[in-house]
Amino acid sequence: MNNYILDQIKNEEAKSLLIRATNYQAEILNTNLKNELIDRSTPVVWFGDPSPKNWVTIATNPSTREFLDGKDGLLLAGNARFYVREQGVSLEEYVENDILLNKTIEYYCSYFHRETAYRNWFGKPDGARLEGLLNGMGGSLYDIKDFSRVIHTDFFPIATRSQMGKIKTKQDILNSPFAKNFLRDVLKFLEPSLIIILGKEHCRRFEDWEQEVHFGTLESANEFPNAKYQIGFHSRLNIPVVGLHFKPSEQFIGLGGRTVGNGKSHGSYAKKISLNTIGQEIMNSLQKQFPNYLF
Repeated sequence: MNNYILDQIKNEEAKSLLIRATNYQAEILNTNLKNELIDRSTPVVWFGDPSPKNWVTIATNPSTREFLDGKDGLLLAGNARFYVREQGVSLEEYVENDILLNKTIEYYCSYFHRETAYRNWFGKPDGARLEGLLNGMGGSLYDIKDFSRVIHTDFFPIATRSQMGKIKTKQDILNSPFAKNFLRDVLKFLEPSLIIILGKEHCRRFEDWEQEVHFGTLESANEFPNAKYQIGFHSRLNIPVVGLHFKPSEQFIGLGGRTVGNGKSHGSYAKKISLNTIGQEIMNSLQKQFPNYLF
C-alpha cells in the first residue's frame, strides 16, 4: 500500500480528522451505543485515493462488512479492508501512535486499488450498483482512464454492528453536532468538484445541515421514472450537488421484480445497463444546468 501516500500537508489534515473521529468513537464506549461498536475497529473517514476535482458520494455509515466477514469474524491481514487494531490496543493508545494512524490513512487511499473492496455494495469495475450509475455519469470509484475519480464518505464515519436504520437512536446519531461538523470538515479536506448524495432521507439531511445548499425540483429518469433525483448547488463550496432519492447499491435490488412505471420492474433498474442510462441522464441534466462547468 506504500504507493498511496498523501503529501505532508494533506496527511496532517487527514490525521487530524482521524483523531477527531477516533476520540468520538472512544466517547461512544461510555454510552448505550457501545455494544454497536465493532471490537478493534477504527473510523473510516473516506474511501479512495483523493485527487484534485474528485467527485464525492455520501451515504449513511460504513458497513459492518468493512470489518467483519459473513460469520462476524474480523477481516485481518490480506483480507482486511481497513486498519484493525491489534488485540489489546485501546483507542486511546491507537490515537497516540503516528505509525498506526498513517497505516489507517493508507488503507483509505488504497481502498479501491485492492481486491478486498466491498464490491457487493460499491460494484465491480465496469459493473452495476453504485459504480454502474457513476460510469453512466462519466465517473468511477476505480482508476479508469478518462473517468472522473470518485471518493466515498459517509454522514457518520464509524461502522456499527446493526444497520443504522435498525438502531433506535439513529436520528440522534446522524444528526449529532459531531456528525454535522465532521462531514463539513471532511468535504473541505476532499475538495470535491461534485457531490452526490445517496438516498432521499440524506438529501433532506444535507439540505438541513448545509444552509448553502439549495436543491431544485424533483426529476425522474425518462425510462426509469422511479429513479428520482434533484440537482442543486452548494454556494460555499461553489460546486453542483446531485441528490438521489434512491440508493443504487441496494434499493432497487431489494424491491424485486414487480412491474412499475413505464412497464419496467424495479429489478430491471438494478442492471448495469439501466444504471448506466440513469447516470447518463443525470449528467445530461447537470450539463444543461451548468453548461460552463467542468465535471
